[in-house]
This record gives sequence, C-alpha cells and structure tokens, in this order.
Amino acid sequence: MMLSPPRLTAVVLLVAALLGTGCDDLLGTKSDETSREIFEAGRADPDVLKEVEYVPLFPFFTQGGDGTTLQAPTDVYAGYDELLYITDARGLHVLDRAGRPATFLPIDGGATSVTQDRRFHVYVTARRDTTLNGRTWNLPVILHYDGLTTGSPRLVDIIWHPFDDDSRRFNRPDPIETDEQVEFTGVGVLANNHILVTRRGPVNDVTSVILPHNTVLEFSPAGVNVQTIVALSPTVPSLRSAVNPTDIITFVQPPQRAFYPLEKNFILAQSPYPNGEPTSGTRDSLRFAVLSIQAVETPDGIEYRPDTEKLQVAANPDRGDRFLYDEFRFENPTDLMFAADGTNYLFVTDAGKDSLFVFTAQGIEGVAPPPGATSTRPVVVSFGGTGAGALQFNNPQGVAYFQRIVYVADTGNNRISRFRLNTDFE
Repeated sequence: MMLSPPRLTAVVLLVAALLGTGCDDLLGTKSDETSREIFEAGRADPDVLKEVEYVPLFPFFTQGGDGTTLQAPTDVYAGYDELLYITDARGLHVLDRAGRPATFLPIDGGATSVTQDRRFHVYVTARRDTTLNGRTWNLPVILHYDGLTTGSPRLVDIIWHPFDDDSRRFNRPDPIETDEQVEFTGVGVLANNHILVTRRGPVNDVTSVILPHNTVLEFSPAGVNVQTIVALSPTVPSLRSAVNPTDIITFVQPPQRAFYPLEKNFILAQSPYPNGEPTSGTRDSLRFAVLSIQAVETPDGIEYRPDTEKLQVAANPDRGDRFLYDEFRFENPTDLMFAADGTNYLFVTDAGKDSLFVFTAQGIEGVAPPPGATSTRPVVVSFGGTGAGALQFNNPQGVAYFQRIVYVADTGNNRISRFRLNTDFE
C-alpha cells in the first residue's frame, strides 16, 4: 500500500523516535512533544494512525454552461434540482453534477453570487445600468429567474438598490452618488421562500436620513422589501453586527423535503474590508468574522441575538481543538454553506487565508470522529494555502455542498474544485 504524505511523515517520525528513545518514554504518555508531533503529522487518534481528510475529486470543472472556459468564478450552488449554478465574470452557468454544460445566461458585468429557493427559482446578485435624468447609473441588483431547471429560463423580477429598499421608497428613492458603491453580496432562503440579502456600502452613519448600507434585508417572493434588520451594527464589529457583510446562509438547504421549520435564524460573514478585499496592501481581520444569529420571537416582535450555544462551546477547550468563535479565526471570509443532509456541517471559504474551513453544527472545527475512535472530539479537516495545487486555492469566493461533495469557486485559479470527505482507514 502506498502511503500518503501525512501518513508517511508520521511513520518516519515514529521510527526515528523508537530508535532514539525508550518505548516507555515514547508510548507511556500522550503528553510528550514527540507524541504530539507524530499524532499531528498523521492527523490521527492517539491509539492508531488513521486519516480523516477531504480529498480532491478530479477533474475539477473549468468549463462553463456554454462550453467555454470559466472566467474568475465567484460563487457555486448545488440546487434542489441537483444542478450546479455558477456565477463568473461572464454571467450565470448551469452544469449537471458531472460538469456537463446545461445552460448559460450572459450578464453584463458578470455576477457575484447565486442561490435557489424551494420552488427552483434562482437568485443572482449582479449589477445593471439604468438611465435617469440623462445620466446612466450602474446599480446593484438581484436577478430573479424561473425555468432554469427545465432549460427555459425566464427573468421574473429585478430587485434594485435603491428603488426596492423600503426605507428609500418615500425618502430619496432616486440614486445618490454613493449608490454606485453599494453591493448585494449574498442571498439566503427562508422556509417560506422569502430571501435574506446582505448589502454593503459606504453610508453607515446611524444619523443619516437613509438606513445603513451595511445590513440584511428580507424580501418576499414577489420582491417586496418586508424587513431591514436594523439590530445589526453596520460599523462596530461585535457578536451582533453586519460590518461589510459578504454572505448569508440559512439552514434551509437541499435536499428537498416536505417540511422546514419556519424560523429566521441565519449565519452571516463579515469582512474587515469595505470592498471585500484589502486595497492598501495592509491585511486585517475582525475579532469575530462569522456570526451565528438567532431570531427569537418575543411579545414585541423578533429579536436577533447571538447564538449563545456556540459561544459556550468555544469556551470549553475539552470539546475540540478550534472553534467558530475563536478570536480572529478568519481573515476575510467570503462564502458560507450549511450541509442539510444530517451531517450539519458548516463550510466557510476565506480569501484572506486561501482556505476552506469546516465546522460541526455546534461550532467546533472538524467533522465527527470515525467509528471506533477512542476520542469523541471532532477531527480537524480544514485545508488550503495559496497556490494552484489540488488542495490549494487562490482567492476562493464561493462554496457549495451536495451529497457529501464540497464544491469551491476557486476564483484566482478559474475553476470549481471538488472534494469528498475520506473516512477510509486501510
């Protein structure tokens, strides 16, 4: 049997240690430095060298929905219809799960994120020009499509900033100079097919006559803005903020089922950079950049509160090695995905670290330990690093999950990478 690099390194360390150290000194304790190095190198339970990791599935996808090369893919979503939806600098691509082209919709200026609701309707964030008072404005939009599943796409609706922002409808609904700097960055779907949308932009003064640009908005299936979540601070990072938000997800994800709880809980990613990436060469990070927010019904309406369960877990080092709520865990998280197939894993792409992070539903970094393992602690399987290798990324901007396969929009490498969790221990 050919040993993989991590396992081979562990074996070499083990042999060297046995030659130079007494067995009692080496194997009689799990706390000495040599043992720790061996077990870390092998990613193993202390009693047996095993591997639990994500392995690449080849080929990676580089062709779009029209059969030509993807150009800087920005997001990927595995839909309820089992099709892959990919946004890039040219528009929206639809592939089957084998990577074969199905449909392509060109979008001027490209598209940045995509999701699908339970009706198979697709939402895409992009930009669009409109002419008012003799001036052409380039404004953020959400394009609402139907019929992509059947190959007969139809543009159902366009949600515009600022025209479909209820706070602007009767108070300066026409564009102002800063509106061209506003972006819609992510879309999440609720059980009733309402959508939650993250928006970022430069106007975030609470004394302004308009609501902050940095926020989360809720729209009905008809495109009506029914709520703006003003409880999230647009400027001060905290456990309940929306500072330069980059994405949002709910727990309503494929596969399709008859019933989903009618809750409005969500997970939000936020960035230290107003435009989503460093512009001055100086890298930064937020203390907590990925937030789990609970929507709690009260007599006075819905309150949005920090997820205390995940906070409590992070305070208990006996539960795992690393946590979602570790301070400065992320540099620049760009996309989120929740695995609703019962594994309940949370995936986070981080463009600042060129990495993919994996967490349990409790917010512990890692996946469930394999059967027979003596430890109940999740096994850390996050990976990445800057480059074009099979386990490396260059500015990853999107992540999707379906039937145990993880898809990453590896923007700088112009590809959709694919990975499956390896739990074979021969």
